[in-house]
Amino acid sequence: MLKSLLLVMIFASVSWSQSVTIEKVARPPKLEDFLGGGNVPGFARISGFRQNKPDDGKPVSRETVAWVAYDDENFYAAFFCKADPASLRAHMAKRDDIETDDFVGLFLDTFHDKLHNFSFFVNPLGIQADEFGTEGQEDDYTFDAVWKSEGRITSDGYAVLMAIPFRSLRFPKADIQTWGIGLGRFIPELSEDSFWPYNTSAKEGFATQLGTLEGLRGISPGRNVQFIPYGVFGASHFLSDPDTGPPQFRQRYDHRAGLDAKMILHDAFTLDVTVNPDFSQVESDSPQVTIDQRFEVFFPEKRPFFLENANYFHTPEMLFFSRRIADPEFGVRLTGSANGWTAGLLAMDDRAPGQQPGAAEFEPGKRALIGAGRLQREFGNESTVGVLFTNYAFAGSAERVISLDTRLRLGSNWVFTGQAARSQTNYAGGTRPRGSLVHGELEYEDLHLQVSSAFRSLGPGFVSTLSYIPRVDIRQGEHSVGWKWRPSSRIVKSFGPVLEMEEDWDHTGALQDWSISPGFSAELIGNTRLHVARAEALEVFHHLNFRKHSTDFSLHSELSRLVELDFNFGSGSDVNYQPATGVQPFLGFGHELSAHIAVRPSKKLKLTESYIFSNLSTLERSRIAAEFGSGAVFNNHLIRSQLNYQFTRELSLRTIIDYNGVLPNTSLIDLTPAKKVTADFLLTWLATPGTAIYLGYTNTHENLAILPGASPALAQSLPPTPDYVGTIPGPSTTTGRQLFVKVSYLFRR
Repeated sequence: MLKSLLLVMIFASVSWSQSVTIEKVARPPKLEDFLGGGNVPGFARISGFRQNKPDDGKPVSRETVAWVAYDDENFYAAFFCKADPASLRAHMAKRDDIETDDFVGLFLDTFHDKLHNFSFFVNPLGIQADEFGTEGQEDDYTFDAVWKSEGRITSDGYAVLMAIPFRSLRFPKADIQTWGIGLGRFIPELSEDSFWPYNTSAKEGFATQLGTLEGLRGISPGRNVQFIPYGVFGASHFLSDPDTGPPQFRQRYDHRAGLDAKMILHDAFTLDVTVNPDFSQVESDSPQVTIDQRFEVFFPEKRPFFLENANYFHTPEMLFFSRRIADPEFGVRLTGSANGWTAGLLAMDDRAPGQQPGAAEFEPGKRALIGAGRLQREFGNESTVGVLFTNYAFAGSAERVISLDTRLRLGSNWVFTGQAARSQTNYAGGTRPRGSLVHGELEYEDLHLQVSSAFRSLGPGFVSTLSYIPRVDIRQGEHSVGWKWRPSSRIVKSFGPVLEMEEDWDHTGALQDWSISPGFSAELIGNTRLHVARAEALEVFHHLNFRKHSTDFSLHSELSRLVELDFNFGSGSDVNYQPATGVQPFLGFGHELSAHIAVRPSKKLKLTESYIFSNLSTLERSRIAAEFGSGAVFNNHLIRSQLNYQFTRELSLRTIIDYNGVLPNTSLIDLTPAKKVTADFLLTWLATPGTAIYLGYTNTHENLAILPGASPALAQSLPPTPDYVGTIPGPSTTTGRQLFVKVSYLFRR
């Protein structure tokens, strides 16, 4: 018995060690070197992967081996994963689209601060994905580095080789390096995530549990000077804006060129300069319901310059939202880390405010001047304190915000996040509103229990054009508690109840809203997740009290290797926030449905169908129903059909057909009937991030008619009206066509 226990202890100390010493190899490795799973000269061999989910702490269910080494230019990681090739999920997909596949991962904490990590993923066919992680923030999936990967499916599994150039990383300037390291394997068929070293859900945080990598000597990212010039050439046919005069169809030929430049300073700092940056979006926004919304709908940033290193300006409250900068011409950014300090500086202009008509403060040709600065210090047990400053100046007015924030790790399971900010606005007319912001959140997480309690306060005078703050003059508390049972079951991986509560007051102490939502969640095999919840709520809108209730159900499943499914349905009472003239806001009954299904009939083809439906109807026996009749207040249909075909790792074709139909009862809600169909085609050749060719075509049809008197050439047989534009039953009028070519190239030395 004692002998067996001793053997187990020795095995654990070797296989599950938290550190590894790496060696320098004389030649770059080949994928064939790792197909046998045995020792490879010069490479540290790592086994003993253990599950994070579904069975926290158990050994990986299928044999997994990894190797690591380096040379003067690259860090190398290789994997050999046992598997039945018939059950493997591997697709010839576009870069970063492998989350439903089998794949492996490499995690590097190059500053060994247990707060940040570079993440690199590869599926069995060698398709890449990468991201940058920061404790306390959502992972930055927009991080794109230049690196190499190979993958091969074998008779008993698959092998992967990664080569990460040191110049694609940031790390301290030192002859001897100590990094954090982690390796992972992800098996969607089993809903399984496994890591070396053991990374448990019983502790809060990911980077804090990485192992230690030693043995790196004499490496440097070098000067790493990059230039990415780009050019966009396009032709468009469009209907001019009827709000500025009689609409006409016009032709326009566009050409735009610009340059992004990057330089690494002292190994760890990055200087980015952009001239006329490229903000033509080749990726369209995902469809969202935007009608009858009380607050601004959030659309994430998609523009390349702002996506890179965005985490440097992140704070608990989003006080720097780069999408507010619409049309810059020049910009400079400095970001980096050294000796426990992290810093970010940004200066940029924006031509958009001076181009908006209809308001006296806007001056054509003028531009806004924008600045942001961020400084953060690490201390103690993986804790941080930071300061953020933003400035927005335009037409004699200036907005300034200064913020102090902290993230405190209170043991292995508790984390506190806090922030305090102050805004001061000097308007050209002489008024000077000021406001404050306070945020505090305490979180606990272990293998079974998750608890969160947060408080935020935004004063009525808080103003910040650069932030995403949907609501001010509010004191808000948000609380949640959940419990997970983790049974030893092949089908059910975890299940348990969750309770969420929220209450809001304004700064006079008047209650604004409250809600309580008990629910139940379960996770099943095949990355299948179920959630059902019931909510009771009170909402105050325009000084009227609305008692609300709703029932919600959601399902996500990747049980089949061919099909991925997302389904969400909600039903309950809601408010008409946009009543027609002469009608007060009122309570109705509505439904919200979103369904997304992605089908992969072959390794290269992906078909995605999305349908979003939102509606509101009058309540039976209500005052509104008695006065206007019962029936729909509005129906909104959003449909997206998308096809992606990956010819090779570099060449892909994407087609999107979007339909947006808004069908309102105009006597009850201030909406115009609208139907819009957009076809979007994009052919992409992406060699590496920064080197690409895009060929795109977009065609939009709407249910608009040009009325007599607006333009004789476009007049239709409709009754005379002082308006320029009317509506017709179907979306048959072409309102915009565009053909464009975009070319960019990465020069790197």
